[in-house]
Amino acid sequence: MGLFSRGGQTGRERRAMQDHLRELDDMRRNNLGDLGQMTVEMASEGRFDRSRLSQQAAEVAKIDREADLIARGLEEGLTLQELEDLARGDGATSG
Repeated sequence: MGLFSRGGQTGRERRAMQDHLRELDDMRRNNLGDLGQMTVEMASEGRFDRSRLSQQAAEVAKIDREADLIARGLEEGLTLQELEDLARGDGATSG
């Protein structure tokens, strides 16, 4: 913890969250690209596998939820432990 820290997010935690947010953005772009490619391939074959499409779309939504949580942590200055608690549903919502 830094000399002037008040028990909140450390610089190291903030950098880790920023790095993870960039990784999630890359993952989201890749997954959206895969979803688009899968859709085009299915369209060219004239048949759609709704289950595969739903599964891929659900993966993108999962990444979005995690990115939203990390962005909230950065915005509110939350610690990694507080983010973990929120992800598990243990944390109180602020608003």
